[in-house]
Amino acid sequence: MSMNKLFITLIGLFGYYSFLTAQKYEIHVKIEGYTNDTLLLGYQYGDKQYIKDTALNKKGEFVFKGDTALESGMYLIVLQPTHDYFQILIDSDKQKFNISSDVKTLNESLKFKGSKLNDEFYDYINYIGIQKNKADSLGDLSKLEKDPKEKAKLEQALTKIDQAVKDKQESIINRKDKSLLGLLINWSKDVEIPKYEGTAEEINEKSFLFYKTHFFDGGDFLDDRSLRLPLFASKVNRYLEKLTIQVPDSINAALDFILSKCKEGSEIYKYVLSNSLNTYANSKYVGMDGVYVHLVEKYYAQGKAPWIQEEPLAKMVQDAKALKPLLIDKIAPNITVYKQDSTPISLHDIKSEYTLLLIWAPDCGHCKESMPAIKKFYSEYKSKGVEIFALCSKTGDVKPCWDAVETLGMKDWINTTDPEHKSRFRIIYDVKTTPQVYILDKDKRILTKKIGAEQLPEVMEKLFRIKANETKEK
Repeated sequence: MSMNKLFITLIGLFGYYSFLTAQKYEIHVKIEGYTNDTLLLGYQYGDKQYIKDTALNKKGEFVFKGDTALESGMYLIVLQPTHDYFQILIDSDKQKFNISSDVKTLNESLKFKGSKLNDEFYDYINYIGIQKNKADSLGDLSKLEKDPKEKAKLEQALTKIDQAVKDKQESIINRKDKSLLGLLINWSKDVEIPKYEGTAEEINEKSFLFYKTHFFDGGDFLDDRSLRLPLFASKVNRYLEKLTIQVPDSINAALDFILSKCKEGSEIYKYVLSNSLNTYANSKYVGMDGVYVHLVEKYYAQGKAPWIQEEPLAKMVQDAKALKPLLIDKIAPNITVYKQDSTPISLHDIKSEYTLLLIWAPDCGHCKESMPAIKKFYSEYKSKGVEIFALCSKTGDVKPCWDAVETLGMKDWINTTDPEHKSRFRIIYDVKTTPQVYILDKDKRILTKKIGAEQLPEVMEKLFRIKANETKEK
């Protein structure tokens, strides 16, 4: 082998060795007065925190060590058994450093060796704390001050502090090294709303619109490190839950907006999409299956979630297809079933202002428990334009259905069965459990669904109010 080739090989080996060493983490922790033999290393991911590593006390020191680099983000050193903790920042480089503290003054006495990032992090925290105390003191004085000139001086001093904090933040954010601390600060910044003129209602409306429009201005959805900072998920959740009207169409638009800010296939994109799908698939609020259907149709069914395997994807698409005709505001699918004398009757043939579609089973314990409340509801609301269309879900021998109609006192409303399942109601109405309750308007449009029997009067009164308001607006 020539010297040149040997030199190149050595360079290659050195580079490879450096890469391997760079991938390791080693964090030494000493906490004066801490007597427990275990210390935990936790990490932030989305809106949750998890345990990454455990260290045991060895000669008064804890060492977190691994052969694979830690993902960039916020981590927590957690004491046992109290779960007291302090936060640290870890970026892709310089993952070997020392931490010392005192159990009595855990955060206040923190010192770092070999971690410029965490030195800067706690310097910033201390700086913000000092400025906040100054601002709070000046604010208290300003409230008590009667002299306009002195009050103006105090307000000027407050403005100066505010500007100093902003300057400090911008100096960190705008650095070329794209510091993790800068990313954290960006997510922490709130929207500064301009001063608007007009009526109180106009000002509130303009302010809210500006706030919502610029809510994510500081956050970076293209930097996957954001996912491991606590403010990322809390801001996304706040936008969806507090700044968005809680109806499927509005939530769908909000999710589309957030996902459009992410790079398709990135870790953040995957988190937002997967987390949202799970959230709205299991939502306790009526009608949120509309969000689930939207996400499946627009993203999963279109190949925009390649991490999902073929079999669960097919099941997901099938479920969405089954749910879609049953979403709020859809016309309920018509079914033709049979009265006790075998006379056919169709759901859409029922002439009433409101129809309560009840799918139940004679051997269903919950159904039996619900019947007294449904009977009471019917006796109170029949005169107000409510009819009940009850379908027993048992097929084959339906005698138990008609026996239960007698024993449960259900004879006052429309009772039906479908012994041979000719209507395919189980498939059409996605009947997996009973009872299933839908409230339909006179056109058989689904107003609400899957509510408890005890909720019926409250829900019905709400529907009456909505209808009254709509009539007034016309």
